Amino acid sequence: MWNDGCPSYTDICDMLRKWFICCALLSVMVADGNAQLRNLPEGVEEWMSSPTMRHATVSIEVVDLTENRTLYAYDVERAVQPASLLKLVTTGAALRLLGGDYVIPDSVCCVDSTLAPIPELVGYNPDWMIEDVESSYCSALLQVPDSGMVLREYVKNTNEKSLNIQAEALAYLLTPERTLAAGKDTIKNYWGQCGLDTAALVMYDACGLAPADRLTAHFLTGLLREMKDDEDFCNSLPLASVSGTVIYFLRGTPLAGRALLKTGTTKSVVGYAGYVQGTDNHTYSVVLIVNNSTEQLTIQRKNIEKMFNLLIP
Repeated sequence: MWNDGCPSYTDICDMLRKWFICCALLSVMVADGNAQLRNLPEGVEEWMSSPTMRHATVSIEVVDLTENRTLYAYDVERAVQPASLLKLVTTGAALRLLGGDYVIPDSVCCVDSTLAPIPELVGYNPDWMIEDVESSYCSALLQVPDSGMVLREYVKNTNEKSLNIQAEALAYLLTPERTLAAGKDTIKNYWGQCGLDTAALVMYDACGLAPADRLTAHFLTGLLREMKDDEDFCNSLPLASVSGTVIYFLRGTPLAGRALLKTGTTKSVVGYAGYVQGTDNHTYSVVLIVNNSTEQLTIQRKNIEKMFNLLIP
């Protein structure tokens, strides 16, 4: 018999039932939040937990395109700085909208008032750009580099060498207005029409040079899935240990010569995205982006090489 003012037996049972449900839901939420880390190979966890990675943001997504299943997904909805990985967004849209046989004209415009001031785009420290940032902005894009080239070769040149002005020119060429703003809108709208979530896609430019550019690993994974059968796009990516900005990447590892990858590199970004032929003969899309690591660049790249070989069967 319960005293007056105390909950009844039924009330206690109901409270206990709700408490157990809440505990179960909480455990699922915690498990889901940590599942991505627990599901990563042990070596990847150790690397991400190392002192030099303490303040870094890491996004990883690996998809088996042969079996259409996700192997690993860690923090894939985080909006991160892509650096030159943004060129995949621009070149992929250009190939789809203009076609590989499109011939690059010799000029774009006289003056484009939509260009942001250069210091705002690249920051006030001109030496933040490294490695795969081979060219910079021009205040008014007049002559298009490599004019007369068909688009598939132009895109290959752009992605393989990570050429900024060439990527910028593509944005201008996508609309009759011939402005950067209209081109960026066209690119974003195109990927949205493909079913990709573009909410976190921020394009201050079309090449990834601007520090304020943002995208998610999951968006890039969706783009790679969309473009996996596009020969012009796939052939535009340099081959690891063989060509372009990945000529030294994965050299001497089982994945040498098996990965078509675009790089993104600045002082605060090291990223890779593309396709890998696994030793099991499956094709994988891989996106691995690191922001704000304190590891030395050469060490970070060597560690990422190890991660690739742990993540890809």
